[in-house]
Amino acid sequence: MTAEDRIFLKQLEELRLDQHRRHTLGDARETVARAEDLGPQRELEHAERDRQAALRVEENARRQKEEEELRRLEELRRKEEARRRQEEEKRREEESRRRAEERARLREERERELQAKREAFRKAQEEAERRAREQAAQRLREEAERQTRLRQEELRRNAAQADLVAFFELHDAKWEELRKSKTLTSVMLCEMPWPIFEQGCTSADDITRRGMDEFIFHPLRPGMEIKSRKDRLKVEMLRFHPDKFNSHIVCKLRECDREKAIEIAGAVARILTDMMTEEIRRE
Repeated sequence: MTAEDRIFLKQLEELRLDQHRRHTLGDARETVARAEDLGPQRELEHAERDRQAALRVEENARRQKEEEELRRLEELRRKEEARRRQEEEKRREEESRRRAEERARLREERERELQAKREAFRKAQEEAERRAREQAAQRLREEAERQTRLRQEELRRNAAQADLVAFFELHDAKWEELRKSKTLTSVMLCEMPWPIFEQGCTSADDITRRGMDEFIFHPLRPGMEIKSRKDRLKVEMLRFHPDKFNSHIVCKLRECDREKAIEIAGAVARILTDMMTEEIRRE
């Protein structure tokens, strides 16, 4: 490359740079002009941005306040829930304690009732045992008294039976003496062995069917145990048969009593006849 070329190139470079400066200055001027034209709008934009920023700051403050309020409310809610949980726990503990006390009270009451029942049962059992002992003692006393009464009654019965047997034996002995004796002539009417238990018979009115029935059929009459009713009646009928009695017995009484004896013997014979007739009819 020649010097001229270099000079030409240098001039071209300077010319390019000059044009560039001119364009750059023009652009700056245009920018300034545009900036001057856009100044009010930019101020409005800046004011809007400031207002928006203020609004955002205010919104952020409001949000922060709301968040703080929410956090405060949440804290209050958590505290309230914690308080309610504590109260619920306390209530459950109190309820559990009350139930435990109630169960303990009921157990104690049941124990008292059981103790009272056991005591009442023990007393009732002791009372029953006491009554049983008293009743047993009373039964023993009553049995002893009964046995004593029985022995006394037995003794009385034995004595009475002995008296009856002796009475019957005396009755038969009198008849045996009346039948066999050859010397009797003064037997009193009241001494006659009539077939009745009443003593001192002096009239036919003293002779009754009932009295003769009790005497003749008495179970303790000696020698008559195996005899039938008819056989017992026959024994008496033979004794009081009018022919035999009047001829063999009347003469052994006192003379003043003989007529009365015949009258009484006749009454006895009539009753014996009626009794024998009834016995025969029964057969």
